[in-house]
Amino acid sequence: MMYEKNYKNLLGEIIMSGSFREDRTGVGTKALFNQQLKVDLLAVKKNEKIVGENFPILTGKHMSQKIFDTEFEWFLNGETNIKRFKDNNVTIWDNWATPEGDLGPVYGYQLRNFNGQGIDQLKDTIDSINNRRHGRRHVINLWNPAMIKDMALPPCYLYFQFYVDHGFLNMFVVQRSGDMFLGVPYDVCLFTKMLLYVANETNTIPKKVEVSIIDAHIYLNHFDAVTEYMQSEGSKEGVEFEYQSGNLQLKNYKPGPKINAPVAI
Repeated sequence: MMYEKNYKNLLGEIIMSGSFREDRTGVGTKALFNQQLKVDLLAVKKNEKIVGENFPILTGKHMSQKIFDTEFEWFLNGETNIKRFKDNNVTIWDNWATPEGDLGPVYGYQLRNFNGQGIDQLKDTIDSINNRRHGRRHVINLWNPAMIKDMALPPCYLYFQFYVDHGFLNMFVVQRSGDMFLGVPYDVCLFTKMLLYVANETNTIPKKVEVSIIDAHIYLNHFDAVTEYMQSEGSKEGVEFEYQSGNLQLKNYKPGPKINAPVAI
C-alpha cells in the first residue's frame, strides 16, 4: 500500500535526519518541518454506497477502528466531554479531561459552534460545496485564539479545505503538530471519515486526502516501538472499504501485532 510505504519512509527520515527538540511534555522528540502524507482512496459510487480500494489504516501494526470511529462521532457531534469515549472503552483523552470528563471548547465545539456564536462550520461548508462547487472558500478552521486558554489542549489538526474537481471531492488538512507514531495514523483515518461524510452530503465522490504536518515528530521514548513497526511487512494491497449513511466497513483489513508506546502528556 503506497500510503503506508510513504508513512514508513517518513518515519525513517525523521529518525535519520530529524532535529532533536525539547517539547512541552519533557520527553523530547526528533522532528522535521512541514512533512506531507497523501492518500488516494480509489473510490467510486455504487448505488447508495461509496466503495473504495485504499482506506489509509496501517497494516504493519494493529489499529482499532473503534478509536477513530468514536473520535469522529465525538467531533461530528460537537461534544466536549469524554463520555462517548468512556462508553466505548476508549481512553485516548483520559489524561487531559477534568474529573467530570470535560475538555473545554475543543475540536467539535469549534466545528459546530465556533467561538460560542452558533457558527456551524460543517453545515456551512457542506452548503458552500452544494451551492458553489468550484468555490475557494470551502474551509473549516478549528484554531480559535480567543478560546485556546479554555481548552485542555489546543487543536493539533486545525484547518480543512475542500476542492471539487469533475465531481471528485479532495481535502487538504493542516496539522500544527503530529505525534507520528501514536497520533497521526488515527488522525489520517479520522480525516478520511470526514471526507467520506462530506462527500456523502454533497453527492460527490471522495478522492484525495492530503495532510501537511508542520511539526512532524517522533518522541524519543517511541524509538523502540517505531523500529519494531518498521520491521513489519504489512500488506502490499490497499484496504478495501464501503461507506454508507455514516457506516464504514473495512473489507480486508489484516493488521499486524499491537505495538505499544507510552503517551507523552
